[in-house]
Formats: sequence, C-alpha cells, structure tokens
Amino acid sequence: MNPYYLTTILFSDLCLKELFNGKIYGQENIPCSGPFIVAPNHLSHLDPPLVGAAFRKRELMFLARKTLFKPGFWNWLLSHINVIPVDKENAADISAIKKTLTFLKNGFGVAIFPEGTRSLDGNFGPAQPGIGFLACKSQVPVIPVRVFGTYEILKKYSICPNIRHISNIVIDKPLLPEQYDRFQLSKERYFLTANYILDQIKRIQEPQRQ
Repeated sequence: MNPYYLTTILFSDLCLKELFNGKIYGQENIPCSGPFIVAPNHLSHLDPPLVGAAFRKRELMFLARKTLFKPGFWNWLLSHINVIPVDKENAADISAIKKTLTFLKNGFGVAIFPEGTRSLDGNFGPAQPGIGFLACKSQVPVIPVRVFGTYEILKKYSICPNIRHISNIVIDKPLLPEQYDRFQLSKERYFLTANYILDQIKRIQEPQRQ
C-alpha cells in the first residue's frame, strides 16, 4: 500500500475514533479482493479521509475536482494519496475517465461521490451522471456508504472543526451490476443509474449506539 496513503488513512482512523467519537459499521461488506466503486454521500472535506479509514483494509483511489490541485503543498499531497483530478468544467474528461477505468480493471477500489460536491445544508444534493457512467462501463460492484455527522463537524466554508459532534460511517452491501444497471434501453441510462445508487445511500439508517 502507498505509504503516504497509509499514513493518511491511519491518522484519519485515529481522528474518527478518538476526536470525533465515531464508529464504522458494515466493514464485513468490503470485498477482500477485486475492483469495486465506493459511493458515499458528501457532507464535508472530512468525508474522503474518513471513508478511506473505513475501508483501510483496501487501498482506494479518490476522484476530486482538479481545482483542489493547487501549486505547492496541496498538489504534492493529493498526488501522493491516490487522488485522481477531474475537470468538472469538462463533462467528458477523458483522462480522468481512462485513469479510473484502468484502476478498476487492475483491481482497485475507487471512491466516487454521486452528488459530485459537498452539501451546503446537510441534505442530499442531486445525483450526477458520472458515477452512473463509470459503474455501467466497468460493471463492478458498487458499495453505498452513508456518512453521518461530518456536516455538523465541518460545514462547507468552515475552517475549524466542531469536535462536540459525532461522526459515524455505515457501509452497505455491494450492489451488483444486475441491480444498478437496469436502464440499458433508456437514453438517460447513466443518470437513472446514478439516481438509483443515491437512493440506496439515502435508505441507509444510522445505527443506535450502545
């Protein structure tokens, strides 16, 4: 496993458990081998590292907007922790698509946020067709994941985290291609697939803590 990625994930796992008093549910649903897509909701900048921590037994690649790759430290860091830049201004970013499909072909897990951006108010945003396209093209299992509490900890445009709140992560059972790719005759196949995946995330309930 990439040592930079591993260090980031171990640190994130420590923060989740000790700083945010968080728990991870459903790790038994993570495949031991083979490619898959991780589909989490998106509430905060905290989501990618915490999702990575939840999947720490498997190395993930993350899709993120190209504008995050700023010159200097951030460009170096993101390039070393498995982040694939995506040009959101270009709906058909061929380079990012090819890289993502290649990683899936080589057996990696790839994390893609169906909403495409962070929530402004803590609620779900609309699904974007990108995850539908990549899922249908790759025909790999898609794992719905719901993150709870990170919006309250670090809202969009916030700087300092509010550690009085708790974050939990729930990993659902993988969706197989025959479950999510059910709209092959529709012109809106990818959009409908993305909506189906997002609906499965919305159905995930937060377990009662003991």
